[in-house]
Amino acid sequence: MSSEEIKKEYKKVSVIVPNYNYAKYLKWRILSIAQQTYLIYELIVLDDASTDGSKTVIKKMVAEAGRMKPEMKIKLIWNKKNSGKAISQWIKGVEAASGDYIWIAEADDISRKDFLVEVMKGFENPDVVLSYAESAIINKYGILLMPNFRRSRDKEGTGHFAKSYIRSGQDEIKEIMAIRCTIPNVSAVVFKNTPNLLRSLKQAEKFEQVGDWYLYAKLLEKGKIFYNRKALNFFRLHKESATKRGEVHVKEVAMMHEYFKNKYDLDKTVLGWMGMEMKRIKAKYGIIE
Repeated sequence: MSSEEIKKEYKKVSVIVPNYNYAKYLKWRILSIAQQTYLIYELIVLDDASTDGSKTVIKKMVAEAGRMKPEMKIKLIWNKKNSGKAISQWIKGVEAASGDYIWIAEADDISRKDFLVEVMKGFENPDVVLSYAESAIINKYGILLMPNFRRSRDKEGTGHFAKSYIRSGQDEIKEIMAIRCTIPNVSAVVFKNTPNLLRSLKQAEKFEQVGDWYLYAKLLEKGKIFYNRKALNFFRLHKESATKRGEVHVKEVAMMHEYFKNKYDLDKTVLGWMGMEMKRIKAKYGIIE
């Protein structure tokens, strides 16, 4: 098979790496992208005015990535002023992307080299708009802490994530995503690059903490979801992680629950689980009703 024939078998994937002060993790992030066995169309690295020497690491590592994948386009975007919000960087990356599919690979996470090969299989179904793999948790040293997120995403014990699947996005929302954000890490996701992706991202920017949940829900209103049960993404848990706590989180989860209740005819069981989830979150943050 010629190189041109091989290229035709691959879909154009734009990989977006948004970074802020993750210099110590960038080497492994960019290497895990360059080592993908899937042909990557372009790599876009955005730095949000880092103060830890990230730009030097980025320049060195994208040069290495370019040698490993010489056909991959490379774009570097430097912010002069910090945006203050991760999703703003996602938007800027998608606006700069020219691929048909988007992988937002956060700067502190890593992936198995077969991540894209496995996740892109979901798009063999033309109705799939969001395809993702299971995630494992690692610590700041890269040591495995948890092999998967299944139990924390399915606290009700339904067995929803026991097998890989393709299904209606609306059914996914009505049965489980209305309860909580069941995609724990955007690095595990590849999106179809449609006008709705950018539009939904801009709408999600209004949230401080649940913008990713809102984004997934908006996309799944109009397409199917693919889930690969293999833990192909490694979500790094450390004290510098962008996850926030407190009353804002509780408020925004309540907003999402209300959104789902108004938009969908939810089963009584699911409504009960949503109430339990809210009580669980309030208890976690010590918020007394």
